[in-house]
Formats: sequence, structure tokens, C-alpha cells
Amino acid sequence: MNMSAIIHNDLSYHLYEQVTEQLPASGQGKCGLILAHISNPGLIELQDLETRLSMEDTTLNILMSYEPRESLLVVVLPGQPLAHTHFLSLSIKDFLQQSGLLTGPITTASFPESAVLNAPAMSEMIAMTNNQDTVDREIRVFHRHIQVETASSIVMIDQNTDLLDFLSARLSHRGYAVRPAQDGMEGLQLITETPPDLVITELHLPALDGYQLIHTIRQSRTLKNQCKIMVLTDLGLEQEFGKCFDLGVSDILTKPFSPIELEARIHRLLA
Repeated sequence: MNMSAIIHNDLSYHLYEQVTEQLPASGQGKCGLILAHISNPGLIELQDLETRLSMEDTTLNILMSYEPRESLLVVVLPGQPLAHTHFLSLSIKDFLQQSGLLTGPITTASFPESAVLNAPAMSEMIAMTNNQDTVDREIRVFHRHIQVETASSIVMIDQNTDLLDFLSARLSHRGYAVRPAQDGMEGLQLITETPPDLVITELHLPALDGYQLIHTIRQSRTLKNQCKIMVLTDLGLEQEFGKCFDLGVSDILTKPFSPIELEARIHRLLA
């Protein structure tokens, strides 16, 4: 049998047992997990990283180790959801790059939010971290929920065609069924024809602005309970956010934004 496969399998079961143990211990039924492909770190560097994470959140419970056979840093975060786990992975990436330790991707997840907790899921997450098919030291979000045959549907509305093309391609690759629109009227037509699971809209739109679009959806008997709404906008005023939430918006993300963060928020809304 291939020795690397044996090592990989052993680590999968070790992580499965470790996370399983932490789920009830956290008292919240969730556990964040971050894997990073790095060169051999010293004990002082691991302690410095743990100190940095503790400064980000003084309430954190952090279990950190290094697996030399796979060259993987393992960070277990009991009680942490995907959104906060991803936020902490940004600090980890910054520290590892400054220290010259990062040699590959970083993968982030939270169980059971990202996937059903089992050894095969851990094995996939390890493989995702070890897959260095790009020179970028990117942060990858692991999940196993979405399948193409049962893809969640999204209508995305923005007058920036380059942004629409980029996000449509990226989210389609992640398994979502995306229908783009460049103005509010076109978006509303797509929504009424086939109500999506999620509407992602800019506020500043031609023909029918984002506020009017959101109001129309929430006033419709057939649409108001069928689709969630996320605002993706370059308008960052606090009063604008309050108005959106008053209209029934589920989440708001401002531009410029991280595509990884957008994917994490979409995943959380549709999970």
C-alpha cells in the first residue's frame, strides 16, 4: 500500500476524533478547523501564532499542532462558526507569510456547518490543502453540502458587467445556479419568472434601484417567503444598512470585498 495514503488516512481519523471530541466540549455544537501547508515551524513560532490569535479574540480556545509528515499546521477552534474561523484564517495567513512559513494553501471549515463530520470529510479537506495547483497562497473554504443536481439558485444584480461575469463563473464553479442581471427591472423579471433561493443585489441600480427591488420582493405574496436577500454594495453609510435591514435584508457586504468571505456568507444563508 502507498505509504503517503496510509499517513493521510491516519491524519484524517486523528482530526475526526479530535473535532468530534471538541463538539460537545465547546457547549455550542460547532468547531472551526484551519489547515495550512507550511514548512517546518519552531515551537516559538507556534507559540507566537497562538498569542496573535488570542489577541484577536481573548475568549478563544485554541488547539494548535504541526503534522510534519503532511507538512500541515492544524488549528482547531472549538465553538467557532465558519465566518469567524475564516476571519481568523486571515490573521494566520498574514503571520505565516511574514514568517516565511507558508508553502501552500490554507483551508478553513467549521463542523457541522461546512459538512457532516466524518473521516472522509477530513480526508477531502486535507487533500484540498495539499492540492497546490496554483502559485497563490490562497484561503480555501471547504464544504460538501452543495451538489450540482440540487444546486441552490441565485439571482445576482449589478450594473458592473465585469463583476457579474467574475462572480457568476466563480459561484457556478462552486455548484450554484446563477442568473445575472444588470438592472433592477431585469433582475425583478428573473426573480418573478423563477423565484431563486437567494437574491444578491447592489443598491445603486438603473431602471429600478435596490431599495425598490427589495421592497417589491418583500411586498409580494409569492416572493416574500421564497428567497433571501443579500446586499452587495459600495454604499457604506450606517443609515443605508439600517434601511436595508428594515426592508428585510438578511445580510450586507460592502465593496471592496473578499470573494471567499462572500462565499462563506452565501453558504451560511443557504445552509
